[in-house]
Amino acid sequence: MLAAAVLVAATTLSQRLTAEAEELLKIEKRIAAVHGIDALMYEDVLTLLDDAIEADSHNLHAHARAGEVLLLKSNQGDGTFDICSLLDARDEAEYVLSHGAEPIDQSIARGVLKAIDAIPPSAIPEPPSSCEGGGEERRQHGTKTRSS
Repeated sequence: MLAAAVLVAATTLSQRLTAEAEELLKIEKRIAAVHGIDALMYEDVLTLLDDAIEADSHNLHAHARAGEVLLLKSNQGDGTFDICSLLDARDEAEYVLSHGAEPIDQSIARGVLKAIDAIPPSAIPEPPSSCEGGGEERRQHGTKTRSS
C-alpha cells in the first residue's frame, strides 16, 4: 500500500514538473525568438524535465519534451549545431518511440528525428566522439548530473 502511494506521488510530481517545464519553455521560446540566443537558453527547462524523469522514468511526455528542448539547444545560432545535444535529442526521441508513447509524444519524437535528419553534415562541425560518456546510462541534460 505504501509503495503504491509513493509511486502515485512520484508520478504526480513528475507530471507537475513536466507541465511547469512546458510553461517555461513557451516563455523561453519567445525570449529566444526576440533575442536570437537559442544556445544560451533552456538549461532551466532541461533541469525541470530531468527532475521529472528522475521522479518517474516512465514519463514519456517528459522524455519527448527533453528531446525537443535538446534539439532547440543544439542550435548554436551561427548555422552550426552541437553534436552532443543532437545525439541526446535523438536518444530521447528514440526512447519515446520505442516505449509505446501517446500519439502526441510520438509526434514530438518523430519531429525531432526529422529535424535532426534535415541538418546538413556541414552544419555539425564536431564528430560524435567529441561527446563525453556515450554509455547506456541516462544523464541529466540540465545543470546537474544524474546517474541511473
